[in-house]
Amino acid sequence: MITLGLSVLVGVLAWIATSFVGTPVRKFFDLRGEIIQRLTEFANVPAPSKDDPRPVSEFSDRDLSRLKEAHGVFRQLAAHMRAFEHEPLANWFVRWRYDPSVASAGLIGLSNSHDTYTDWETRLLYIQRIEKALRIKPP
Repeated sequence: MITLGLSVLVGVLAWIATSFVGTPVRKFFDLRGEIIQRLTEFANVPAPSKDDPRPVSEFSDRDLSRLKEAHGVFRQLAAHMRAFEHEPLANWFVRWRYDPSVASAGLIGLSNSHDTYTDWETRLLYIQRIEKALRIKPP
């Protein structure tokens, strides 16, 4: 009888570990990989700035379309990272090495500045925050 009770207890603890830690942590690493991919994908998207003498109409439709896409992608990634912050056990587990809170704030800043930045340094600042929070080696 004790063996049966112990088996059930071990099974329940394994289920809790898998459901509340393992699955969210796996999603975090998948999200981190997607962030790396998207930072690389949108790294060279030009954006009009206040100092640029060309009007927005001179940017190609493809460039403007990629700017819109980058804005939406970075905002969505920020939302996913922010949601991960509210997974208490999984968040506690990854915080020893990563900072999801800083990463989500950096992604929000990047999405807000990606299509309206006034200089390259603003965009670079957010990218560096994201890279530091997620321990991504810069290219």
